[in-house]
Amino acid sequence: MLLCLRCLLDSDDEPGPSPASNPPYSPPTMTTADSSSAQQHASPAEAVAASWRHPLEALINLARDEPDCLAIYTHENSCTETFSYRQTWDRAYSIAQGLRTLPNWSEDDKVVALYCEPETHWVFYTYALWILGKQVIYFALNWPATVRNHLAQRLNIKYVLYGLSKPGRVHGSELIDARTFPLLETIPEPSLAVCAPLNDFIGFLSTSGTTGIPKTYPVAHKLGLSVRSAMDLPYIRQGVFQAPSFTAAMMTMLLTPNMKSSMWFPKPSPNIVEKAKGVVALLDDGMDFVKATPSFMRIVFKTAQSMREHVQWPEVKYVVLMAEMIPVPLVQLARDLCPNSIIHCGYGSSEAGIIQAFSMCTLHPTDPVPTKLVYVLRKPNVRCLLVDDQGDPVAPEPGSTGILCLAVPKEDPVRDHPNFVHSNPNDKLASFGFLEDGSPRVCTMDWVEMVGEKSFSVIGRVGRKVKVNGVYVDLQVLEDLLVSKMSGLISDCAIMQTLELKIVMLYVPKEGNGPRLLPRQILDMAETIFKFENISKVPINNCMELHEMPFNESGKRDLKKLKRIAERTDTYGLAVNYPPLLVEDSKESRIAAKVSRLGSEILEAEALDGRDYYIAGVGFDSLTVGRLALVLHREFDVDISPVVLLSHGMTPKNVAHIIIDMLDDRPFSPPTLDLAAEAAKLDDSTVTSAHLPPFEFQAAPRTILLTGATGFLGAFLLAELSRKFPSSKIICLIRGTDIAHATARLRETAEILLLETQLVDQSEVICGDLSKPQWGLSDEKWAELAERVDAIVHNGAEVHWLYNYERLMDVNVGGTQAALRLATTHHLKPLHYISTIGAIPKTKPADNFVLEKVYPDWNVSGGYAQTKWVSEQLIEKARSRGVPATIIRPSIIAGDSVHGGESDSAGRAHGHEQH
Repeated sequence: MLLCLRCLLDSDDEPGPSPASNPPYSPPTMTTADSSSAQQHASPAEAVAASWRHPLEALINLARDEPDCLAIYTHENSCTETFSYRQTWDRAYSIAQGLRTLPNWSEDDKVVALYCEPETHWVFYTYALWILGKQVIYFALNWPATVRNHLAQRLNIKYVLYGLSKPGRVHGSELIDARTFPLLETIPEPSLAVCAPLNDFIGFLSTSGTTGIPKTYPVAHKLGLSVRSAMDLPYIRQGVFQAPSFTAAMMTMLLTPNMKSSMWFPKPSPNIVEKAKGVVALLDDGMDFVKATPSFMRIVFKTAQSMREHVQWPEVKYVVLMAEMIPVPLVQLARDLCPNSIIHCGYGSSEAGIIQAFSMCTLHPTDPVPTKLVYVLRKPNVRCLLVDDQGDPVAPEPGSTGILCLAVPKEDPVRDHPNFVHSNPNDKLASFGFLEDGSPRVCTMDWVEMVGEKSFSVIGRVGRKVKVNGVYVDLQVLEDLLVSKMSGLISDCAIMQTLELKIVMLYVPKEGNGPRLLPRQILDMAETIFKFENISKVPINNCMELHEMPFNESGKRDLKKLKRIAERTDTYGLAVNYPPLLVEDSKESRIAAKVSRLGSEILEAEALDGRDYYIAGVGFDSLTVGRLALVLHREFDVDISPVVLLSHGMTPKNVAHIIIDMLDDRPFSPPTLDLAAEAAKLDDSTVTSAHLPPFEFQAAPRTILLTGATGFLGAFLLAELSRKFPSSKIICLIRGTDIAHATARLRETAEILLLETQLVDQSEVICGDLSKPQWGLSDEKWAELAERVDAIVHNGAEVHWLYNYERLMDVNVGGTQAALRLATTHHLKPLHYISTIGAIPKTKPADNFVLEKVYPDWNVSGGYAQTKWVSEQLIEKARSRGVPATIIRPSIIAGDSVHGGESDSAGRAHGHEQH
């Protein structure tokens, strides 16, 4: 019933006429005499058409004539809030005036985008923009930045209004949280006179974008007439669960004021179970019109039954199931829980939408639930045809089975639709084509049984009815069977067939105190059930546990994603070892879920979606982590180094924490103490050039001391120092149990990075620990180094992006203090300190160039960078006392063009030795 426009939009049709070329809106007018005559002779559809109004005009009429009529009922802020039609007008008008005050607001910009959940401000924003004469487009919440940017450019969008969720950056558009606009003290009475002229075209709808950049189509407000004529339901309390970007939500926006009805919003949540609980709460409060996909409705009903034993909602008037194959047990469940409701089961498809061929099975409260649902085709000029699995005709007699085709007369204008014009005449099962007599026909690819000339029951999707060991099996039937028989162990399951014709079972375990079986045990039980049900010829080749069943934005099972998971089940063993993200109604939780999804898409590993995986441990390399950093930049307008993403312990949840802190313009790990005071406290005034012979520069130092040689950068430093100073002795301070162990670590690093292993033999290795005084060396060894060494390259540090300052201080700051003391013992030695660009106290891009200086501001991000900042301060103070020292701040470090090495994921991301 609500599928028609979405089906139209999912076609390959070109955009319709430009809205600008259409005449302005003019409401229907009728004299009293004409009205009386029309009422006597008009059909119901004509009567509805005569009473239909632009939704803004309908809002104004209600706000004026029935100001206390309920418009919105919501739980979105964790409490019950209601808004009458007069309050909705007041809010919308106030927002409209607030938008007018924006610096670059222009009457010439026709389209404004909304990025909203199903929420109150979606309604307020939409009416506000219609008051201003604008057209709206609803951005899908799951669209990537590239799609948002493309549509913003296509429709010349200058503003994006958002509510509970904030989108990432949109090039050329300003993001506005208009919830902050105040409610005006003086608001005019509801009237079209204070609004811009109305236009028949109220906005744009779009395709889903699953195959590329979505198509956009201008939509007229009279779109709602096609549904209004079938629904005489004034003052209904209608639940809205789908995102505004879906046609069903737009239809609700158009219908609600014309039906004097109200929209009911649950508390938004990315967690499907929490969302279902929100719907249950609305049902408990009196929502009486529920429409949803069968998959989501089943979760709602099952969730309600798990919350209390004898749940029932006798006040519900309508239950509408649509968009998927509807199992009879779900209809029975709807009857049990909503005993007085009229149950509408809709049948439609993307293909059928082109010719507006929709069918309905309607059950009144007194009707028994049938053993199979019979759908009646309602459009008069559409006829039902059947073909077999080769595309050859089958007589559409009662009892006949085959693939359902729908045809319209050959003179129907739809024949000129691009999908028919460009159809393949040689493919008998193509979605679009023509009969031998020239009639346009649509092939639904649904297997049905004919009941009457224009009525049928759906057996299953052709793709879901597969041949296994010579027998045709309906995978949907298998799923329903297993969920029923294993209800104590699993809450849901999907049976998929792979390209290699293997059968894979994907299941969600049932939460609770009962036993939790291994996938192997679940598989054995499923096969046992098949044997008892005489389905023994269906072998299950693999079985995998999911933490939840994937759903797409429309509330349907994501069959494409399930298919991809099934195809790669053999390689997904590691995925289930990572814990699922705890999806809560919080900003951090939503961002973590998006990061998890983006990473899984880059790796093409759908099983990782929704899990808090270790980024460096699931297959990211220097190329793919660069892509992840770029995607995060586009999505959230933050710059996170690939090095950070590959660092120790970095997971989607940790990345979300960093993103939130950067968006709030604060370090992602703020200092826990006054770093300036810390540097002043740790400064050693005895680290000075006083009382030492003047420093003499040496072109070839006798001995160079290098720390951190086993790290990525350290190994290359060793190679470069050896090449430039062939006569100098290089001493490498390395942590190890003894000299042999330390030397082995250095040799392993050289081999991994394809460096000349003779460098190890030419170097002198000593054991030391940067976290200890004098690096753990004896007084004798310390004195020996002080006499022998003429230059120090202090590269060693502990690198961990999630540790705080206190955790890293001993190694990173204490190690630097020791290096300064060594530089001023016996004779002055230049100290070359390897710092990081992160020590610069900036978290967002600046307009000016970054200056090479030591910054006094200590607002730096993360414990690692904070230790580097303190170390730089100590070195700067020592330089003021005559100690020769340099500070080097690398950014992202990658392999050179000769060796091509790269940092590993085990903590040597910045090339420092991990302590």
